[in-house]
Amino acid sequence: MSKLVVFIFAIMISYQLEAQEYNIKFLKGVKWKKALKMAEKANKPIFVDAYTTWCGPCKIMDRDVFTNKDVAKFFNDNFINLKMDMEKGEGIKLKTDWQIEAFPTLLYFDESGTIIHRVVGAYDVEEFLEYSKMALQDDKVAINLQRRYDNGERNGVFIYDYLVSLRLGYHKDLERSVALDYISSLTNKELLEKDNWKVLKHFMKDPNSKEFQYLVNNADKLKETNGNKEVDDMLYKIIADKIQTWTYWYGKKPFETEKEAALIDFLQSSEYKDAPGLLGKLLINKFKRLEDKSQYIETIDYVVKFNLTSDTADIVNYVNTIVNTYESDVAWAKALKWIQIAENKETKIEHKAAILTAKSNVLAKLGNKTEAELAQLAAQKADKEAEAAGTKIHTIPMMKMNGGGF
Repeated sequence: MSKLVVFIFAIMISYQLEAQEYNIKFLKGVKWKKALKMAEKANKPIFVDAYTTWCGPCKIMDRDVFTNKDVAKFFNDNFINLKMDMEKGEGIKLKTDWQIEAFPTLLYFDESGTIIHRVVGAYDVEEFLEYSKMALQDDKVAINLQRRYDNGERNGVFIYDYLVSLRLGYHKDLERSVALDYISSLTNKELLEKDNWKVLKHFMKDPNSKEFQYLVNNADKLKETNGNKEVDDMLYKIIADKIQTWTYWYGKKPFETEKEAALIDFLQSSEYKDAPGLLGKLLINKFKRLEDKSQYIETIDYVVKFNLTSDTADIVNYVNTIVNTYESDVAWAKALKWIQIAENKETKIEHKAAILTAKSNVLAKLGNKTEAELAQLAAQKADKEAEAAGTKIHTIPMMKMNGGGF
């Protein structure tokens, strides 16, 4: 065997060994009681990847995150690591004992087998490492945060950390209750304090609350410590998210008619700069739900013509609804005007394709076959240009379970 062949073979073996190191070393075929004994002997906490074979996000974590060099080193250095299928063997009972409701659930135990931290969902490498390192930090680990809350600690910095741990752990009802209790306890002065900003930004949900409406009416004071864009984005998002909830209201409970009416009243009377656009969005959704076609079309017409929506995706959705559910030349003609406004307004090539496709569909409804075909060809061209530029919008196959980053 030549020296060159030996050298190449040695390099290949080296790469293989190096690649093997880039994995969390999960125990195989080890029962929970034995893992506990191993943890006690090694004086290490335990990390459990609680998964199922059908869970797509679990497979993504396994493939893309657990094989990362930094992730592997952190867990191999600090934990006894165990993978457990929660639908087989002892996993079936432990799923109940550990109160697992979603997958993947990533559990962190102390040496005695007590759950000290919990992270639910799929994350990228950076986020996963950040949230996992909390399990080794006295001021971040979930079990300590819970003890401090139970002992009566209440301040904005602590409450934010506690709420983050609840969201990571998928404790939805408790998170909602704690956030509501804390925010409603704040005085007007405290609502404007810097220490409470992150709680308000990430965990305030109700645009009809007196606390939220106080912030809207005193936004200038809030901006003094948190910045214009931060505050503008937060206020808009809270209202827009609520409207989104009502847009896709599929719950078994009756629709929140009184809350919707209260928000309409607030937006109509408020001097909030984004009130007109949000009010338009709210009324469009209301008339669609009530199947009031006349008011639905007229409200969209007003919103689009007076430039009360800066999001061309909204206009595309309105046009597609008209095309798919209405049989009216008058409605289609209005829809064509809307999509032309969107086409003139939009500057990003990745959004042009959707606009031109909607335009083609409207033209086809109106019987303008040639123009419809030309619009469709333009849509295909825009799509290719976006692909070449690396800006094409693809459907996202999986959403994080934490409801957003922090």
